[in-house]
Amino acid sequence: MFTLSWNLGVIYLELILLVTGLFLFLVDRFISKKGYAFWLSLFVALFLVVLLLVLPFGEFTRAFKTDFYSATLKFLLSTGLIFILVLSYDFLSKFKALNLGEYYGLIFFSVLGVYIMLSSQDFLTLFLGMELMSIPIYFLIASSYVYKKVSIEGAIKYFVVGAVGSLFYILALGIAYYMTGSLYFDALFSKLAQGMYKSEIFIASLTFLFLLTAFSIKLSLVPFHMWAPDAYEASPLPITAFLAGIIKFAMLSTLIKLLILAFSPLKIDIGKLLIPISLLTILIGSLLAIKQDHIVRLLAYSSIAHVGYATLGLVSGDFTGYGFSLFYMFVYLFMTIGGFALLIYLVKIKESMLLIPQLSGLAHQLPLVSFFILLIFFSLAGIPPTAGFMAKFYLFVVLVKNKYLWVAIFALIFSIIGAYPYLRVIKVIYMDSPVVKVSKAPYSMFFLIPTIVSLLIILFLGIYPSPMVNFITRSLNLYISLHFFHF
Repeated sequence: MFTLSWNLGVIYLELILLVTGLFLFLVDRFISKKGYAFWLSLFVALFLVVLLLVLPFGEFTRAFKTDFYSATLKFLLSTGLIFILVLSYDFLSKFKALNLGEYYGLIFFSVLGVYIMLSSQDFLTLFLGMELMSIPIYFLIASSYVYKKVSIEGAIKYFVVGAVGSLFYILALGIAYYMTGSLYFDALFSKLAQGMYKSEIFIASLTFLFLLTAFSIKLSLVPFHMWAPDAYEASPLPITAFLAGIIKFAMLSTLIKLLILAFSPLKIDIGKLLIPISLLTILIGSLLAIKQDHIVRLLAYSSIAHVGYATLGLVSGDFTGYGFSLFYMFVYLFMTIGGFALLIYLVKIKESMLLIPQLSGLAHQLPLVSFFILLIFFSLAGIPPTAGFMAKFYLFVVLVKNKYLWVAIFALIFSIIGAYPYLRVIKVIYMDSPVVKVSKAPYSMFFLIPTIVSLLIILFLGIYPSPMVNFITRSLNLYISLHFFHF
């Protein structure tokens, strides 16, 4: 007799996210005071972080597994989620028409998709997680329609390119099944590890190329980057931070997992393939950011460039490089949270403050906020002693160590070009004469907490990065050891 035994303890996190999202959708119309949605969401996010520390590892099915890697990444992303929710509360206190339970419910459904992606052990489960992550984002981008009609355009652009990405992913899924007769990552790994004929290597490379296209769209790697500025500008600011920080961190983490579990025998060749993509992404993102006058569009192109830097760790084909890529995205997550906390504060004063010329002489009127912007932008530019500098430094070191000195040199030159847009904003704030009178808004704890925590992390990791770097790299190495070697 066939029996099915499911370890429900492994999916407690996913069940909590699902139930919370459904609850927020079902009861919101019956509750007039919408503040409940934030406090419930914040409590659930905090509970997830605590639960991650005690939940056991194991399989729910063969296709879904909570392991050391997925738990570590879920912990880091859940920490970021807490601050995204705080930013949302601060933002929605001004844009009250968006303050609905569905807003938080969609965020939870998207995070549920992220969790499924990170725990997936086969291509189909990964695809379902990716789609569940993406679909709520389309609606969240479009939700700004109440205030900005252009938000529909941004949502449609992201939806269309997302659909193209799904098409390429399904093609990769079909080829992988044709090669192995299975959709599990380990089946493809075993096939590649056995050694193949040239025709089979070509098919495996084509599989990864299609997968990379799907991931490139979500990560906004060149040449699939043009949706990002429109989608970022159209979104509510906390959702832009969610897109740039959490979603991209999750996508890169999942790509690294694929490289380890399915494509590890080809990791050196894949690294060579990523060299032109990474360098072009850095260059184009940096150059297009120069001419932007809208600070959100500037940060959109900045996000493109930063993902290019993060993928440099994959170029090395070295597991240490993979760890440094994760460290870079963790740093970028908190640079994004801090940056958008400041933008939300400025928007609450005056919406036109998102235009860079409107920031002229801001240091004379809002010295504390201007100083916070200075620190965040110094980190984005990679200027010491900030975490942005250390994150790039580690990536350059691993490139040089693996004999990719010329790649490191080009990336360094492009980083000098990429510093200009941030320094231009600092110059406008500190050196130009004020053009508008700015009234100081009160500093709420929903502004101060994410800003100060982000700045502390940026400065601490800029001066003493070893604990976080060691935590991530050792977690990755332990995961690889536990996965490939059985004691």
